[in-house]
Amino acid sequence: MGDETPTPERFTLSQDNDSHWYVVPVSKQEEWDAWLSLNSDDERAWEPPSFARATGGSYSLVTFSDPEIE
Repeated sequence: MGDETPTPERFTLSQDNDSHWYVVPVSKQEEWDAWLSLNSDDERAWEPPSFARATGGSYSLVTFSDPEIE
């Protein structure tokens, strides 16, 4: 009945074209890929999308409590 636990949002680690690491919601992967494909001269390419969380320099700064590999 009301005991259903919501499925937590899934995230992935990804790099931009300058090798900066981000945590990106899997549900936003298409938008992320579209942003990555922008020409570097396009002003929209200068700032990552708001849903992408910069890791601060390295993927090793991201920790997990219950990782799953799909």
